[in-house]
Amino acid sequence: MNKDITYLSEIISALRHYGGMASLKEINTYIESHNTLPSIQTNPKWTNNVSAVIQRNCSQTKSYRGGADIFYSVYGLGEGFWGLREMAENSLDSSGISPIVERQIKSIDANTQINATEKETIKKARIGQGIFRQQLLDKYHNRCIITGISETNLLIASHIKPWRSANNHERISCENGLLLSPLYDKLFDLGFITFNDAMQIVVSKNLSKENAKLINIDCNRVFIHNPSAELCQNMSYHRRNVFLC
Repeated sequence: MNKDITYLSEIISALRHYGGMASLKEINTYIESHNTLPSIQTNPKWTNNVSAVIQRNCSQTKSYRGGADIFYSVYGLGEGFWGLREMAENSLDSSGISPIVERQIKSIDANTQINATEKETIKKARIGQGIFRQQLLDKYHNRCIITGISETNLLIASHIKPWRSANNHERISCENGLLLSPLYDKLFDLGFITFNDAMQIVVSKNLSKENAKLINIDCNRVFIHNPSAELCQNMSYHRRNVFLC
């Protein structure tokens, strides 16, 4: 038995195989077909281990304990799409599709274990995410709206109204997104911060005073000037349904 073969190594191998992003179902299918982990033959619940390993190595999840931050949730937690940070896409070509997504589409088309309907759903989602990210980079001039950080590898295209709750238009509309650095993306995604109608940050009482002080957020600063009606509507949804009051 090769001791170097672990759940973590197989998940990374699967994501590289799929071009950097894949659904949990695709990851499990790859690991099963690869058949190098002995435990999947003896443990009928081995797929639970896959999910657990991903979450322990993703800073967006509650299971993360400060170790290696290897994976990221592509469309928001709960959607079952995971990405490999080392292969995170940063640019789009002239057609509006990044080279990584282009490779993924070819891989999806070649996958005989996914039916035609599933293939179209996955392809549309991945193309949409690339366009969504680029729109936010353009809108916010490649900078986190809170910190001003301009290193694109550290910028996350965050949905205001979560992917799982959004319609097709909202999923790719830049008026349903914010460009955030990882700490603020996680705070926003988990509902520890939101924005009021004046686009000032509101901090949840669920965030300890000690941590709120360390974050040092200026609650009087206006972070988005002249927001559109659509953005305000989506932010109102976030306050009602995501924010921890």
